[in-house]
Amino acid sequence: MRSTASMFMKARSRLKPTRESLLFSVLAVLLPNSVYILLSLLYCPVRTPLILGLSGVCLAGLFLPRFLFFILLLIVMVLDALLLVAGFFQMPIPMLFDSLQYAGNISISSSITYLALLGLLTASFIATFIVVSEAKKNRNAINLFLFIGVLFSYAGIDWWLNSEPHAVETVRNRFVEPFSPISDAASLHTGLGGDMAEQKPRNILIVMVEGLGAFTSEELQNIVWGPLLESDVRSGYAVETGSAVYFGSTTAGEVRELCHVKGDYRDFRDRDTADCLPAQAAAAGYKTAAFHAFTGAFFERFDWFPKIGFQALFFMENRLGIEEDVKLEECGLSFRGLCDTDAGTAVEQYLLQDPAARKFVYWLTLNSHKPIRVGEVPARLGCEEGGNVFGDVELCRMSDQWLNISHIVRDIALNPDIAETEVLVVGDHHPPLFTRSGRKLFQPGRVAWLHLKPKAAGGQDVTAFLPDVLRGSAD
Repeated sequence: MRSTASMFMKARSRLKPTRESLLFSVLAVLLPNSVYILLSLLYCPVRTPLILGLSGVCLAGLFLPRFLFFILLLIVMVLDALLLVAGFFQMPIPMLFDSLQYAGNISISSSITYLALLGLLTASFIATFIVVSEAKKNRNAINLFLFIGVLFSYAGIDWWLNSEPHAVETVRNRFVEPFSPISDAASLHTGLGGDMAEQKPRNILIVMVEGLGAFTSEELQNIVWGPLLESDVRSGYAVETGSAVYFGSTTAGEVRELCHVKGDYRDFRDRDTADCLPAQAAAAGYKTAAFHAFTGAFFERFDWFPKIGFQALFFMENRLGIEEDVKLEECGLSFRGLCDTDAGTAVEQYLLQDPAARKFVYWLTLNSHKPIRVGEVPARLGCEEGGNVFGDVELCRMSDQWLNISHIVRDIALNPDIAETEVLVVGDHHPPLFTRSGRKLFQPGRVAWLHLKPKAAGGQDVTAFLPDVLRGSAD
């Protein structure tokens, strides 16, 4: 009887939380996740499986040799950070690892935010290694039930707090056959290029705007579209707006609109040609050209753009085709390239050349990549005053960049010396915002588009609402 009571008391004492158990259970779970906990106060992609895996490594650290635990913890925390990047920028995991070869094109050191996050991750790695190494000395005193309780409590909170409405759709898209046809794209909804073979004397201009999602509010969306909704534009163009489904990051958006398939830059490595809009335009006698203010080596655009039909390429390497005697400024922080304002000028100059030739022009914008460099475009929205109507300073600064693109496109559309031009402006993917409140301002899984069709070519005008915030300040 005494023996049974003694065994019961020993078992009870093992279940009783000790100082070592409390320290290990709390610190081994929260320290390696500390950066992501801070991000979750604003927004952080859901990491529930990684939280479980990272905690499993810390638990294994109680039994593994210190050097082996150091290596394993480093690998898992680096992988965790990379998957966070994939979550923020809507990149499929295989594409994330493939794109690491282009990391040298991105100036992370130019962003205080990114440098701070890197420093905090390094500190959390060191702190986690020390805590687990110290706990190993008294591992017999650690109550694993308490550790498991803390772990699953935090993992549950992460799932509840950070899972998004379109997360299931994002996962489903990963299992769709690459290069399979799609039916939801702005260029499909608008019938863009459907009459290219009819020899009509009309240019086509597609502008893909970096990070432009579809706002849930029509008023906020029309702030960005503002200049393109003015009466002088509507007098010459039928204006249509809408939204389309997006999947993946920028090159997936390009393939969506130019080729009407689900894919990205990797899908062209084993292809010599593809039946995309630029190729169809070239076959119909159009001159085809692509413009981007960043390096053409990034995501292999030098390689796959010609495969889909672009005859002329204008990137940072050839100064967007602008004369050598013209001084070009650099714009952006992490994505340091030329300025979208100059890219817009280059597009306009190209459309002005050889008026008798029909042209198919594609322009991918750059400068709304986060983090935004303040002062590159006119401050039309008063973003330093709490983010104006957006209630988010970072989103407001992005919107100033998007609004600037609308002004540039308006100037091109109204240039009387440019031949009749059909225009499509469309986003590539959601803006990768750091705030939960900012992300909620966008329709899950959709991007915005605006279509200008010359009225001489037919079509019915779609009147849009221009908010008061832009009246009197659009120029």
